Amino acid sequence: MNIGIVLSGGVGARFGSKVPKQYLKIKGKEVIFYAIDALKKSSVDEIIVVARGEQAERLSETYSVKTTQGGDTRNVSLKNALDYVKANYECEKIIILEAARPMVTPELVNSYLKKLDEYDAVVTGQRIVDSLGCINRHVVDRNEYYLIQAPEAFNFGMLYSNFKAESLITATNQQMPENAKLYINFDFSANYKITYPQDIAYCEAMMNANE
Repeated sequence: MNIGIVLSGGVGARFGSKVPKQYLKIKGKEVIFYAIDALKKSSVDEIIVVARGEQAERLSETYSVKTTQGGDTRNVSLKNALDYVKANYECEKIIILEAARPMVTPELVNSYLKKLDEYDAVVTGQRIVDSLGCINRHVVDRNEYYLIQAPEAFNFGMLYSNFKAESLITATNQQMPENAKLYINFDFSANYKITYPQDIAYCEAMMNANE
């Protein structure tokens, strides 16, 4: 069974809005709609949305998805979702999306799940194109580094056995065993995240351009 998780517990402090950014609208639809819609049109068998307080019930009713409560950190929220999946499903593959990243597509979701036939983990990677500095080193080779983003997909059993909610590691794949087989997808360059108010306009423009 393939399960899709949407993390939607953030409060969007950097965005500066009383309404969490994932519940603002792009092209007349909530930002979170796009992640849920991509999963619904993909090959996942069930969708779990992690949200805070009354939003969990509202999202369940609005989008006909299962929900579980979010925590104070991303790792606690994700652990709540993993525990929910473990308790209720025989899950083989899991894919994790963030509600604030609306550019994901069903095709991308399916490609990540397919990669799990060969790999233990799949993450979205962005190459660093600017010069990279380091406080404690004079010269840094940017080619040795990349940015890690959701979507990310995993062999569920391996992730569940190794994931710790209390870990300070924020990249989920870095909680996997070091010998886990990892695929990094560098081809999803338009993976915009709604972080600041202007990002709404950026994403809307990109969606219009793709129509």
